[in-house]
Amino acid sequence: MVVAVFLLAAMWFFFPVGRPDEESLLFAMRLALPAFIMALGGIGLISWRMMIGFLCCAIGDVMGVSGIFEGQMTAFALAHIYFIFYFIRSIRRSKPKPAVFVVTTLFCLVPLVFAVVSVIPAVQEVPIRVGCSVYALLLTGTLWTAIVRAFSGRNSKRVFPYIAALGALLFLVSDFILSWNKFVEHIPDASLCIMVPYYAALLLLFIGTLRLHRHAYRSRRAQRTR
Repeated sequence: MVVAVFLLAAMWFFFPVGRPDEESLLFAMRLALPAFIMALGGIGLISWRMMIGFLCCAIGDVMGVSGIFEGQMTAFALAHIYFIFYFIRSIRRSKPKPAVFVVTTLFCLVPLVFAVVSVIPAVQEVPIRVGCSVYALLLTGTLWTAIVRAFSGRNSKRVFPYIAALGALLFLVSDFILSWNKFVEHIPDASLCIMVPYYAALLLLFIGTLRLHRHAYRSRRAQRTR
């Protein structure tokens, strides 16, 4: 049900009829609604860390439309901190092999180095450049921890951790397009190129961190007590 409502909200954002002005509060609320639905609808379904992360994403969406880039970057940085905390906790339980750390690190270094070489030098203001550097580390950290979680222990035999890892990858793709469009070179239909992978990332992160095993356990326990 939560996924269905999220998809309706995401489609509503792209629906051209009755679309408010892109600098209005109504447009900001329309853009942030899918992330807010993930946060509110996640009560009892996902970790509170993921819920706060989605809520920070919604706040970041509003900040972005309002033209407060520093606030937008800060809100999304907090979102990634909560995502990372969630994934780290899962990693500690699964005890991954050293090879997983090495391969994942090499994979994640590719987009990080590319951002350092191609995007961050294009940022003119020094404080924002520093903020973008920190944000790039956090964004890559979400991808790193999500991938390590997926390939660790019993998680490697389940599909949901891989879905979350794909969501983290799409989040990186979305933010890379956004930063390239803002600081390096204008991208045609940038809004569509940014928002499609962003909403897909939110959806996959939500599905990939669902606590379905707990609900299944409670259901079996309830049947036994009848």
